[in-house]
Amino acid sequence: MVHNNRILLMVLPTLFLIFCNNSFFAQDSLAKTKKTISVEGQIYPSLNTDVYSPNIKFRLNLNNSSALRINADINRAVDYKEILELGGDGVGSVEKINSMYEFSLGYEKQKRLKKSLVYLGLEGILGIGKNDEYGSRTDSVSFVSSLNYNYKRPIQNLGLRVFFGGEYYVKSNIYIGTEFGFLISKTTYKNGTYQVLNEASVTSADVTENIPKTSQSEMLFSGLGVVRVGFVFK
Repeated sequence: MVHNNRILLMVLPTLFLIFCNNSFFAQDSLAKTKKTISVEGQIYPSLNTDVYSPNIKFRLNLNNSSALRINADINRAVDYKEILELGGDGVGSVEKINSMYEFSLGYEKQKRLKKSLVYLGLEGILGIGKNDEYGSRTDSVSFVSSLNYNYKRPIQNLGLRVFFGGEYYVKSNIYIGTEFGFLISKTTYKNGTYQVLNEASVTSADVTENIPKTSQSEMLFSGLGVVRVGFVFK
């Protein structure tokens, strides 16, 4: 799988460059075209389960046929529950925090029609997050008055994505569109720790275990069903 991903990492950028040199995309002079900036929100249907699903995009149109873009995907989920003591008034708690902040920088090659635009491009993705869990007066299942624990695991994601998209201009500065692509992603779960604090222990009240680094690579189809709504600042 890793070998196949390396081949795709070489093939996809090559295909992108071939498309960019295709005469289908007419080159316009930077000096003759005013630069514009657009901001768009991106909405995904419930059936979409992409690991990378950016919420907002900024696009700098360099001319009528090319643009730079920045995407942001910000996700943070907190799950908190209380654990009650059986036959008593004690209360413990477990809090899980999962977060991932992903950003991408990319380039688009565009073809403008009368009231629409089609494009293709390439972007690199960087994501930083964590997978943490904190337990107070519990072993995560039952109430234990003398026991606390924490689990901490940093996460990093690197990706390369080839994308294709289009948009229709409802007005000269408002558009709706969609986009799909192919993503090669490597997720690294960095070295973490699992710490148990047990005040009732007769040997060691503080035990910390190191969690080794692991990683996984995959190639995914991305962008299924996304609806893009944007505004152009002129």
